[in-house]
Amino acid sequence: MMDMNMRQAIADALPHPALILTLDYKIKCANGFAESLFETKLAGLDFVRVLRQPGAIECLDKAVKTGKLKTCDLVLHLQTPRTFKASAASLASIGADCILFTLTDISAEIDAEKSRSTFVANVSHELRSPLTSLMGIVETLQGPARNDEKARDNFLDMMHGETRRMSRLVGDLLSLSKFEAKEHVTPKGEVDIPRLIRRVIAVLNESKPEYRNRIILNAPDGLPYITGDQDELTEVFQNLTENALKYSEPDTPVEVRVIQNEDTIKITIRDQGEGIAPKHLPRLTERFYRVDKGRSRETGGTGLGLAITKHILNRHRGMLSIESEIGVGSLISVTLPT
Repeated sequence: MMDMNMRQAIADALPHPALILTLDYKIKCANGFAESLFETKLAGLDFVRVLRQPGAIECLDKAVKTGKLKTCDLVLHLQTPRTFKASAASLASIGADCILFTLTDISAEIDAEKSRSTFVANVSHELRSPLTSLMGIVETLQGPARNDEKARDNFLDMMHGETRRMSRLVGDLLSLSKFEAKEHVTPKGEVDIPRLIRRVIAVLNESKPEYRNRIILNAPDGLPYITGDQDELTEVFQNLTENALKYSEPDTPVEVRVIQNEDTIKITIRDQGEGIAPKHLPRLTERFYRVDKGRSRETGGTGLGLAITKHILNRHRGMLSIESEIGVGSLISVTLPT
């Protein structure tokens, strides 16, 4: 006969919430993971008072009836809903008239699968539009516009635009994959942030006439170098600064300010654009999330820029914050450890 100490030892040996129940489903003992999950002492309570889930009772009933391990998925509405793989097993084979009930949190696996499915659906959607356009153009060139030189030139320009759009998308997808893969690896180089930003400004000034001389840099001398990857941080600040230029009114300034704190350097980018509604702010770094889908595509955006920025900053143990007010503009802050 299994005594209480042995039952408790079995429960405590498991690395996830575990309870040992009598055959009438009273809790004899539970490990610390279970008591932490349910935030109460469990010994002596009825199982149905703790876990009011028909699926859990059915799982227990089947385990008792068959003497075999039975499993089911349960959604527990705790502070946030979480999904668990529950298992129930009779311990009769080792001479104990009791049931071992365990819970394994599979929320992360489910969320990852949902993210993968959403990601595939988004990529398919993003590629479908230019591919459909290209197919239509090719069919037209093979048919009605075969001998129309003017139409052919127009269609070739359109094809060039759509293929460039797909190329940007594939390039950003590869970048995102690369940065996700090495996000946990801290970079080893040293970066002079003001110098890097001056280089970014010089490139943007020459990239488009409408960007020239609009960026104002305010950075003190003598700032310490930070640990980082020069190319990756260049991509961060080029992306953020170009977004500020792209989505604000022509001829309005974009102010970049570098501030030294005790153990961090903070870089702020302020524009005088239309601003972003509060409901959009928490989702701006999601893959393919766009505030204005039509405008983003017109300006060449893939919807992945801020997602890439987030992963680069995670690798640098940095932080990104975005504040915005409709009709006033946006303030983006990047904080990096020194």
